[in-house]
Amino acid sequence: MKLNKIVGVICAGALIAGSLTTAAWAAPDVAATKAEAVQQATESWQETSKQTFWLLDALERGQGVTSDGNSWIFNSNYGLLKTDLDGKTVLARNTLAIPKAISDKGGDHIGDVSYYNGLIYAPIEDGNSYSSPYIALYDANTLKYTGTAYELPLNLHPGGVPWVAVDAARGQVYTAQWSQAPVLNVFQLSDMTLLKTVPLSQPIDRIQGAEVYNGYLYASSDNSSKTLYRINPDTGEVGTALDRNLGSGVEAQGIAVLPTSDGAVLHILDVGSNRISVNFRHYKP
Repeated sequence: MKLNKIVGVICAGALIAGSLTTAAWAAPDVAATKAEAVQQATESWQETSKQTFWLLDALERGQGVTSDGNSWIFNSNYGLLKTDLDGKTVLARNTLAIPKAISDKGGDHIGDVSYYNGLIYAPIEDGNSYSSPYIALYDANTLKYTGTAYELPLNLHPGGVPWVAVDAARGQVYTAQWSQAPVLNVFQLSDMTLLKTVPLSQPIDRIQGAEVYNGYLYASSDNSSKTLYRINPDTGEVGTALDRNLGSGVEAQGIAVLPTSDGAVLHILDVGSNRISVNFRHYKP
């Protein structure tokens, strides 16, 4: 979740970071299931490059990331940062982005963000009781809060709302609970009303971020293997796209989708075991 709740203390040049289920089941489509299994078995992702940020730069990029196609939008526990595609040139910044109305309810942590149609969708949770999960919308150019936020069903988000993913093609928005998620929560993009929950073929633990690529939801997990999962949002079928095996003490974070010149498509953040650096790794299929 959460970089153990990065507290953002910079001292003597050091960063210290804490860090309606559907009523009936349709008969399974055996042919489709077999085809999906074959595709999962042949799927292969390779790391093409890695960018490392340190100290304050790491703090500002330590939780989540998305892209509007021309820039990166990173987030920390409390703020949003927009950069050029070099990851360094700052285009906009909102250091304290959590709206007061949500902050007054205890909101103190922004999870992995997602982009759609000029807006940043930001999940916000309260780290004490996890009793007030929200999705807040921000202008993607200025990073200013738009005044629109949606409170999420508490029963579907025990342990907070660590990520959100917009599926523009389906007109849907996805979330899931953080610990051993049994279902995918599916909301209507237009107004964030709950459409359904989709049972997953296996529970997924510690999802830190997710985005849609080629019709599938790719989820970054902070399990022991730092697994990149591939989820069918329609059927709930879960497969492993890649076990990243980043080593002890590394914490997986958010994920973005953007085709880049080196062939990379998926871009995933992780916090280094030293807790003062953040890696931005780029993967090609």
